[in-house]
Amino acid sequence: MEYPKPLTFEALADLFKQRGMEVLDKDIEKLKHINYYKLKEFAHPFAKTQKIQNKVFVSYEGIKFSEVLMRYYQDKNLRLHLLHAIEKIEVSVKTELSHKLGLKYGPFGYLLFYQWVHREKYSSFEVEEKQYKFKVSLLKSMKRQNSPEFSRKENLNKDGFPTIWLGIDLLTFGELVIILDLLNSSLLSDIAAKYNTTSEEFLSWMKCLSFIRNICAHNGNLIDVKLKTKPKYRKKWMSYLYLRTSRDGKQTYPTDRLSIVLCIVIHMVNTINPNYRWKNIKSGIFSLCRDSEERAHLLGFRSLKDAKNIIKYILE
Repeated sequence: MEYPKPLTFEALADLFKQRGMEVLDKDIEKLKHINYYKLKEFAHPFAKTQKIQNKVFVSYEGIKFSEVLMRYYQDKNLRLHLLHAIEKIEVSVKTELSHKLGLKYGPFGYLLFYQWVHREKYSSFEVEEKQYKFKVSLLKSMKRQNSPEFSRKENLNKDGFPTIWLGIDLLTFGELVIILDLLNSSLLSDIAAKYNTTSEEFLSWMKCLSFIRNICAHNGNLIDVKLKTKPKYRKKWMSYLYLRTSRDGKQTYPTDRLSIVLCIVIHMVNTINPNYRWKNIKSGIFSLCRDSEERAHLLGFRSLKDAKNIIKYILE
């Protein structure tokens, strides 16, 4: 096996050129600050590939380096704006969860998982195991806190654990989803209702948003995302989303691209704040589509018109 060799920035620019991309001398400066493979990733949707004798050849004919760079920055901007919206959902759900559990089981009842878990879904051993891991993680998170609230005796039980109103706020989005997945049917249904969703929709959407949040927070590629686990979707969304057909041609199902994520975020944020300003996200969608049906399809929209009006459609 022949491993990649270290190359100068000029040589990396030449690699793009050899494959047909239009690269200017000034573009080499960008390669000094943005990883070659990251830019290659953003060029991939427009690349043409050909397999000859079990070897794959990539062509970037008709693609400008400046266009790839623009996609990179457009992705970065959209990630930041989408992260803001997802964090609004995260804060709201944490508040609702702590309110519901605190009201029913008191300030420290959340630490006793057997009181509120879905007992038909999890065995006693699984519940105890998850409770132990949760407590260990919670104590670690507490050590990183500077708030004086975590030092006040009235906010801690005899084992040093915080009240639910402080504890739930320490959870990562992933840990929050784990707790939601553990909830009994009644509690989950009550929380889901606040966001005008069914329990199945809500849990499915939160799992999806946990994945997307990680992409947004860790410099991932958002605009070309493909969801491995498809979230629940609403029938009316089928009118706006790019539809795919099964191999046997008998079934039609919606895209696994960014558009379905946007539908989820728009719906949930609107239940939290109907006056939320979507200007930045709308602008991000517009700039990515650039008046191109093909680019709208790449994002998972049925048409350019649907991409431009997705916020309006979901809020109707």
